[in-house]
Amino acid sequence: MNQLSLLNWMLLSTALLGLWWACYRLALRAERSFGYNRAFLVLGPLLAAGLPLLPLAWPAGWWGPGPAGLPGMVAVLLPTAQVAAPGAAAGTASFNWFFWLVVVYLAGAALMLLRLGIGLGRLWWQTRDLKRTAAADYTLVETHGRVPTSSFGRVIFWDETLALSPAEARQVLAHELAHVRQHHTTDRLLLELLRAALWCNPFVHLCARALALTHEYLADEAALHLHELSPPTPSFSTSYSQLLARQVARRLGFSVPLAHSFSHSQTLSRIAMIQKTNPIRRWKQWLALPLLGVLLVAVACEKAAPPAEPAVSSASQNSVPPPPPPPPTVVLHDGRQAPPPPPAVYTYVEEMPHLEGTRSGDSRAIVEAIQTRLAYPNVTAADQRTGRIFASFIVTEHGDVTAPNIVKGLGAAYDEAVLAAIQKLPKMVPGKQDGKAVAVSFTVPVQFATATTPGGE
Repeated sequence: MNQLSLLNWMLLSTALLGLWWACYRLALRAERSFGYNRAFLVLGPLLAAGLPLLPLAWPAGWWGPGPAGLPGMVAVLLPTAQVAAPGAAAGTASFNWFFWLVVVYLAGAALMLLRLGIGLGRLWWQTRDLKRTAAADYTLVETHGRVPTSSFGRVIFWDETLALSPAEARQVLAHELAHVRQHHTTDRLLLELLRAALWCNPFVHLCARALALTHEYLADEAALHLHELSPPTPSFSTSYSQLLARQVARRLGFSVPLAHSFSHSQTLSRIAMIQKTNPIRRWKQWLALPLLGVLLVAVACEKAAPPAEPAVSSASQNSVPPPPPPPPTVVLHDGRQAPPPPPAVYTYVEEMPHLEGTRSGDSRAIVEAIQTRLAYPNVTAADQRTGRIFASFIVTEHGDVTAPNIVKGLGAAYDEAVLAAIQKLPKMVPGKQDGKAVAVSFTVPVQFATATTPGGE
């Protein structure tokens, strides 16, 4: 992954999750479809992290025959080769933006993982020596007031010092059992890992907070239906709300990291949701389908935008067009047969040319071969330029590199350096169409940077 692709992934994932969060915030947050909201909040960060990595793109022919602004350029565009001026190694260009971008990203992800590890360690340390009683589908741990009533995984931490009536104790236990049986801890740990991967995305942190509250809604719903009251009576809902408020007041400021606590988790929002009796508007749940379509289109459009990634012509769509028919035989006036015309040059074939020892379609290996043979032109510091050259060449049916040409130049010295590097390319494995070796044309962008310019244009 290069600097551009890493930045694209960060920006695109932020945009995708921002749209996803906006849909939740505007349409779903106030609805009582808690199970659906739970899945929605988990799926959003997964899509944001994964969709930009998928090889999605519109057929390149939809965007025209080649990169915009370069008429006549062939459509097979190789990745960009980067060349820095000799003084760049010691000057301001020595600041490697890509290296430090990766360092900052990995440091942020490591800090998030460290935070998760510390939270898990604190939870284990606070409960390591408490007595455990195994039940059918959970383990009960009496905390003697050291840890509030809460749950993590299949473990329920029970503070037996709470002043609860038998009916209230059953409600609190039902609440925590809902966390255990619905595997809420799995959701939470998954979101914590996604937060580490997407730590620079603000919306993933909002999703994690909203998911924790949705877990509490689901557990409250299970506690309210403890006596199979569907829907629960207003008096039953009121008594449960009072129980919740009383426990929060008693335990204010005391919580266990990562555990699902009955006494904490945005209590006022939970009480307000308990009092709601309006029906669920199911039509809002269908908004996820057009939203997902919009996200797929956005990813495909971004990947197809030239020249960020190697593009292909319309011939690279579902089928490769057949070769042109052979021209008729021409007989000269003296009776001799005219020499055959040069073979057709393709822009895309079933098996693309590649260097020996690499696989077909490995365009980056070709770019690296050009880059290693490319020397910065011998020009004075005043004549150094920053910009991009587009050069084309043909790999013949015999694997020879021929016809190097400058499509868009930067200056005579720079153009000659690029052409010289292309001429030094080794013989390649030729491209094949219908099992027959054919000539294929390529275009390679070459980015030059001066000693005072660390990056591209």
